[in-house]
Amino acid sequence: MDASGRLSTVSALLDLDEFEVVDLQQDRRGKQNVITVIPKLNVGLCPYCRLVCDKRNQARESRVMDLPMGGYRTELRVRAWQFHGEACDKFFTPRFSAMAEGAHATQRLLVRLAELIQHGDIANASRFFGIPEKTAEKWYYEYVERNQKSPSDLKPIRSLGIDELSLKKSTGSSLA
Repeated sequence: MDASGRLSTVSALLDLDEFEVVDLQQDRRGKQNVITVIPKLNVGLCPYCRLVCDKRNQARESRVMDLPMGGYRTELRVRAWQFHGEACDKFFTPRFSAMAEGAHATQRLLVRLAELIQHGDIANASRFFGIPEKTAEKWYYEYVERNQKSPSDLKPIRSLGIDELSLKKSTGSSLA
Protein backbone atom coordinates (compact mmCIF):
# COMPACT_ATOMS: atom_id res chain seq x y z
CA MET A 1 0.00 0.00 0.00
CA ASP A 2 1.37 3.42 -0.93
CA ALA A 3 1.71 6.31 1.55
CA SER A 4 -1.48 8.13 0.49
CA GLY A 5 -3.51 4.91 0.78
CA ARG A 6 -2.05 4.27 4.23
CA LEU A 7 -2.91 7.81 5.37
CA SER A 8 -6.47 7.57 4.07
CA THR A 9 -6.87 4.24 5.92
CA VAL A 10 -5.61 5.80 9.15
CA SER A 11 -7.92 8.78 8.54
CA ALA A 12 -10.89 6.40 8.20
CA LEU A 13 -9.89 4.52 11.36
CA LEU A 14 -9.40 7.75 13.28
CA ASP A 15 -12.97 8.75 12.33
CA LEU A 16 -12.73 12.50 12.92
CA ASP A 17 -15.07 14.00 10.32
CA GLU A 18 -13.58 17.49 10.49
CA PHE A 19 -9.98 16.36 9.82
CA GLU A 20 -7.81 14.43 7.44
CA VAL A 21 -4.55 12.67 8.30
CA VAL A 22 -1.41 14.04 6.62
CA ASP A 23 1.32 12.23 8.57
CA LEU A 24 1.73 9.19 10.82
CA GLN A 25 4.70 8.35 12.99
CA GLN A 26 4.89 5.22 15.15
CA ASP A 27 7.28 4.94 18.05
CA ARG A 28 7.30 1.20 18.76
CA ARG A 29 9.62 1.47 21.77
CA GLY A 30 7.64 4.30 23.35
CA LYS A 31 4.37 2.62 22.26
CA GLN A 32 2.97 5.84 20.82
CA ASN A 33 1.28 6.93 17.59
CA VAL A 34 1.75 10.55 16.56
CA ILE A 35 -0.81 11.48 13.92
CA THR A 36 -0.76 14.87 12.21
CA VAL A 37 -4.19 16.08 11.11
CA ILE A 38 -5.43 19.16 9.28
CA PRO A 39 -8.99 20.52 8.95
CA LYS A 40 -10.84 19.56 5.79
CA LEU A 41 -12.31 23.07 5.45
CA ASN A 42 -10.14 26.01 4.41
CA VAL A 43 -12.57 28.63 5.73
CA GLY A 44 -13.75 29.66 9.17
CA LEU A 45 -16.82 31.28 10.67
CA CYS A 46 -15.80 34.41 12.55
CA PRO A 47 -17.18 34.34 16.11
CA TYR A 48 -17.14 38.16 16.20
CA CYS A 49 -18.83 39.29 12.99
CA ARG A 50 -20.42 35.92 12.04
CA LEU A 51 -19.09 36.07 8.47
CA VAL A 52 -17.27 33.31 6.61
CA CYS A 53 -13.56 34.11 6.32
CA ASP A 54 -11.06 32.60 3.94
CA LYS A 55 -8.12 34.93 4.60
CA ARG A 56 -5.61 32.80 6.48
CA ASN A 57 -3.06 34.45 8.71
CA GLN A 58 -0.90 31.65 10.10
CA ALA A 59 -1.02 27.97 11.01
CA ARG A 60 -1.07 26.90 14.65
CA GLU A 61 -0.18 23.43 15.87
CA SER A 62 -1.44 21.91 19.08
CA ARG A 63 -0.90 18.49 20.62
CA VAL A 64 -4.06 16.66 21.61
CA MET A 65 -4.44 13.25 23.28
CA ASP A 66 -6.88 10.78 21.69
CA LEU A 67 -8.06 7.26 22.44
CA PRO A 68 -5.36 4.58 22.21
CA MET A 69 -5.11 2.70 18.91
CA GLY A 70 -3.79 -0.85 18.78
CA GLY A 71 -2.41 -0.70 22.32
CA TYR A 72 -0.47 2.46 21.50
CA ARG A 73 -0.99 5.83 23.12
CA THR A 74 -2.28 8.25 20.47
CA GLU A 75 -1.29 11.89 20.20
CA LEU A 76 -2.76 14.13 17.51
CA ARG A 77 -0.84 17.06 16.13
CA VAL A 78 -3.62 19.36 15.04
CA ARG A 79 -2.61 22.00 12.50
CA ALA A 80 -5.30 24.64 12.31
CA TRP A 81 -5.39 27.95 10.49
CA GLN A 82 -5.79 31.26 12.21
CA PHE A 83 -8.12 33.43 10.13
CA HIS A 84 -8.50 37.19 9.84
CA GLY A 85 -12.02 38.58 9.72
CA GLU A 86 -11.79 41.54 7.37
CA ALA A 87 -15.16 43.00 8.42
CA CYS A 88 -14.30 43.10 12.15
CA ASP A 89 -10.48 43.19 11.78
CA LYS A 90 -10.06 40.39 14.37
CA PHE A 91 -8.11 37.14 14.33
CA PHE A 92 -9.55 33.78 15.34
CA THR A 93 -8.89 30.05 15.17
CA PRO A 94 -12.06 28.01 14.55
CA ARG A 95 -13.29 25.54 17.19
CA PHE A 96 -13.76 21.89 16.31
CA SER A 97 -16.44 19.72 17.89
CA ALA A 98 -14.07 16.75 18.24
CA MET A 99 -11.65 18.76 20.41
CA ALA A 100 -12.51 19.26 24.07
CA GLU A 101 -12.66 22.85 25.19
CA GLY A 102 -9.95 23.80 27.68
CA ALA A 103 -8.13 20.44 27.50
CA HIS A 104 -5.49 19.01 25.23
CA ALA A 105 -7.71 16.00 24.53
CA THR A 106 -10.45 14.90 22.19
CA GLN A 107 -14.02 14.97 23.42
CA ARG A 108 -14.28 11.18 23.01
CA LEU A 109 -11.21 10.64 25.21
CA LEU A 110 -12.83 12.68 27.98
CA VAL A 111 -16.05 10.67 27.67
CA ARG A 112 -14.13 7.38 28.08
CA LEU A 113 -12.01 8.82 30.88
CA ALA A 114 -15.17 9.85 32.78
CA GLU A 115 -16.68 6.38 32.26
CA LEU A 116 -13.56 4.67 33.61
CA ILE A 117 -13.39 6.99 36.62
CA GLN A 118 -17.06 6.39 37.45
CA HIS A 119 -16.44 2.62 37.49
CA GLY A 120 -13.02 2.80 39.14
CA ASP A 121 -10.80 5.65 40.17
CA ILE A 122 -8.70 8.44 38.69
CA ALA A 123 -5.36 6.69 39.27
CA ASN A 124 -6.28 3.61 37.23
CA ALA A 125 -7.97 5.62 34.47
CA SER A 126 -4.93 7.89 34.10
CA ARG A 127 -2.62 4.89 34.01
CA PHE A 128 -4.79 3.25 31.31
CA PHE A 129 -4.55 6.32 29.05
CA GLY A 130 -0.92 7.06 29.92
CA ILE A 131 -1.56 10.58 31.21
CA PRO A 132 -0.49 12.12 34.53
CA GLU A 133 -2.97 11.60 37.37
CA LYS A 134 -3.33 15.33 38.09
CA THR A 135 -4.08 16.00 34.42
CA ALA A 136 -6.72 13.25 34.36
CA GLU A 137 -8.27 14.67 37.54
CA LYS A 138 -8.39 18.20 36.11
CA TRP A 139 -9.86 17.05 32.77
CA TYR A 140 -12.44 14.88 34.53
CA TYR A 141 -13.77 17.60 36.84
CA GLU A 142 -13.85 20.18 34.03
CA TYR A 143 -15.68 17.69 31.80
CA VAL A 144 -18.25 16.92 34.52
CA GLU A 145 -18.79 20.63 35.19
CA ARG A 146 -19.31 21.39 31.49
CA ASN A 147 -21.79 18.56 31.08
CA GLN A 148 -23.94 19.06 34.17
CA LYS A 149 -27.62 19.34 33.44
CA SER A 150 -29.12 22.78 33.73
CA PRO A 151 -32.16 23.29 36.03
CA SER A 152 -34.42 23.46 32.96
CA ASP A 153 -33.38 19.89 32.00
CA LEU A 154 -34.45 18.45 35.36
CA LYS A 155 -37.89 16.95 35.94
CA PRO A 156 -40.10 18.28 38.76
CA ILE A 157 -40.05 16.45 42.09
CA ARG A 158 -43.17 14.31 42.54
CA SER A 159 -42.52 13.02 46.05
CA LEU A 160 -39.96 13.53 48.74
CA GLY A 161 -39.18 11.06 51.51
CA ILE A 162 -42.38 9.04 51.08
CA ASP A 163 -42.11 5.27 51.16
CA GLU A 164 -44.09 2.90 48.95
CA LEU A 165 -46.73 2.08 51.61
CA SER A 166 -47.47 5.76 52.15
CA LEU A 167 -47.98 6.21 48.42
CA LYS A 168 -50.38 3.24 48.39
CA LYS A 169 -52.31 4.65 51.39
CA SER A 170 -52.97 7.90 49.57
CA THR A 171 -54.46 5.99 46.65
CA GLY A 172 -56.78 3.99 48.93
CA SER A 173 -55.12 0.69 48.03
CA SER A 174 -54.05 -0.18 51.62
CA LEU A 175 -55.73 -0.12 55.03
CA ALA A 176 -55.44 3.05 57.08
